[in-house]
Amino acid sequence: MDNPFALTRDSPGKKEEMAVSSYDYELPQSAIRLVPPENRDGSKMMVVPRSFRSREELSLDNILSLHHYLQPGDLLVLNDTRVIPARVYGKTSSGRAIEVLFLSFGSSLDSNVLFLSKSPGKSATEIHFPGGITLSGIRRVEEKDCYAGSLPDGLDVIAWLERAGEMPLPPYIQKHRKADQDDRERYQTVFSRNPGSVAAPTAGLHLSGIILEALEKKGVEKAFVTLHVGMGTFRPLSTPFLKDHQMHEEWYCVPEPTLALLEKTKKRGGRIIGVGTTVVRTLESMAQLGKTSGQTDLFIRPGYSFSYIDGLLTNFHQPRSTLLVLLDAFLGGSGSWKILYGEALSRGLSFLSYGDACLILPDGKG
Repeated sequence: MDNPFALTRDSPGKKEEMAVSSYDYELPQSAIRLVPPENRDGSKMMVVPRSFRSREELSLDNILSLHHYLQPGDLLVLNDTRVIPARVYGKTSSGRAIEVLFLSFGSSLDSNVLFLSKSPGKSATEIHFPGGITLSGIRRVEEKDCYAGSLPDGLDVIAWLERAGEMPLPPYIQKHRKADQDDRERYQTVFSRNPGSVAAPTAGLHLSGIILEALEKKGVEKAFVTLHVGMGTFRPLSTPFLKDHQMHEEWYCVPEPTLALLEKTKKRGGRIIGVGTTVVRTLESMAQLGKTSGQTDLFIRPGYSFSYIDGLLTNFHQPRSTLLVLLDAFLGGSGSWKILYGEALSRGLSFLSYGDACLILPDGKG
């Protein structure tokens, strides 16, 4: 049997023509954690030199040891987005039960929303939710299973979803169980404060108050950015080649205090450690677009030159995902992620949103 983690390329030396199949691997169901660990900081952590090339360079620890690998003067950058309970159940005008995942939430000034749903039916122009809320003017947009519609004018959409919605757990979890009250807390980082995401920035789920306090005592500073996670992050790769994949836009913001800390850290020779791929995309979007806030559809793939991030705390990602492609790019585009993922599976680590962590450190430091 061929080794699924062999270091091969479909188009060696032609990164713009790399096949999406290069990012496929077999992920057994037993490696997917469907519920969070008992303790938020109870996950394992693979520690990885950024330019590693063999499994012998990898070591296994616990996320509670994170402060041992960072240095005084390092800057930890976190995504403070807050997940909205954006999954709601209603009925079409014909009485058929339907599930809706809102992708945008409008405001009291804007009642237009985007949502994902299996086909409401050609004749369905309204969806009715408990509490007398109606989604009207339903029309299909270009993306599969994506629709637009209007909620009542003046409705505080986020407040309504907080009351009526369910946490939008990933589909691979949703097919095994429904979201429960524990997910309201655990599918949310302890530092979340800006509502707007329909999926969690999962690397941050590992960080407890204990870990953050230990990092502060070590002299590690922290800063916050916001990227509201939407289809751009969780939409799988569906084209034959990476160059043909189009990211959906997501809103990001780098506040002025964070920008000042980034510049100060660079000047003093400190390291910038991103917590999650959304932080990487936020900082790199700022570098590419020259703006501290806006919409980004940046797709980071091998050959990309990183401007800000020196190290990365991340999870283990889905096959054929843009997150896995970003990881490969951050590791130098050599395909060494295959060694890392093969080792993680052989050591029994858990993958995906509620899974274990991976800390990638700048070479020769830490």
